[in-house]
Amino acid sequence: MLDVGRKKILKKELHETIDMVVGDSENLPFDDNSFDAITVAFGVRNFANLDKGLTEIKRVLKPNGKLVILETSVPTKFPYKQGYRFHSSVILPIVGKLFSKDKVAYSYLSESANSFPFGEKFNNILLKNGFTTATDKPVTFGVASIYTATK
Repeated sequence: MLDVGRKKILKKELHETIDMVVGDSENLPFDDNSFDAITVAFGVRNFANLDKGLTEIKRVLKPNGKLVILETSVPTKFPYKQGYRFHSSVILPIVGKLFSKDKVAYSYLSESANSFPFGEKFNNILLKNGFTTATDKPVTFGVASIYTATK
């Protein structure tokens, strides 16, 4: 993914502005108070230690900095909840096996989404880790949520 990103950056002549860095979510290679904003898309549910990763993000955010996270969630309203459950437990693993020959990889996707604390639970985790505000907005019928938090 980084190679693809580097190629896009070069093609758009943004290599003087954007730098691709490999890092560990629990030990970010940046100074305290370095960024005005940080975004994470479909990544925090894969942090080895969610609390440590979030406190590291908070550390490198400037005061009043914004964190915006796009992450999977589970629909809670009928009929989306039932449709999502069927799709993620039956359809997705079958399609995954057909295309990737690895049913486990696609099973992991639904399992990690189903076990991730979403909505108010995740807002509370953000607040527990030192963010001063935390809100969530379900999107795509609740299959994902956008979280916004402030340092």
